[in-house]
Amino acid sequence: MKWKFSVGMRTVKTVIAVYLCFVIDNFRAGGIPFYAAIAAVLCVQKDIHSSIKAAKNREIATLVGGLFGMCFLIFEKYVYLISTPLLRYLALSLLLIPIIQVSVAFGLQSGTYLMCVVFLCITVTHGSDESPVLFAISRMIDTTIGIAVALAINSIPSKKDSSEIAETPDKSA
Repeated sequence: MKWKFSVGMRTVKTVIAVYLCFVIDNFRAGGIPFYAAIAAVLCVQKDIHSSIKAAKNREIATLVGGLFGMCFLIFEKYVYLISTPLLRYLALSLLLIPIIQVSVAFGLQSGTYLMCVVFLCITVTHGSDESPVLFAISRMIDTTIGIAVALAINSIPSKKDSSEIAETPDKSA
């Protein structure tokens, strides 16, 4: 099996988008560029239409998962702290049910896994942060930055995009 090394425009655009996420984070206090970079990688797609679809899916999923995560952390902080780890994990696992149901109810099944991942990321890995709600908000902002950068970069037409447009026959004639 021969392997040919080739770097395409999607790869180049992905690298540029991720780098710009890191640059933006350099000027932003409190962000975690990792989340913006993930969003950029996921949202740079083969064309701008696919990118917009991925971006919408990612943004909605992040907001839903983030809001559920924030609500859980607020509940734990001000109402009742589940101090037994296994009971807390049971509660977190059971809370995936309403998240999945929201996804299904709004026809967002393609974002279900992202909603669950964001929720679990916020509640499992950052529940003990000094301000977990600020983390959740920052996490949603980071994702939005990555999405915006990916859309901006992927909207720049490449040479291949231009030649494909020129070669597409005009069916209106």
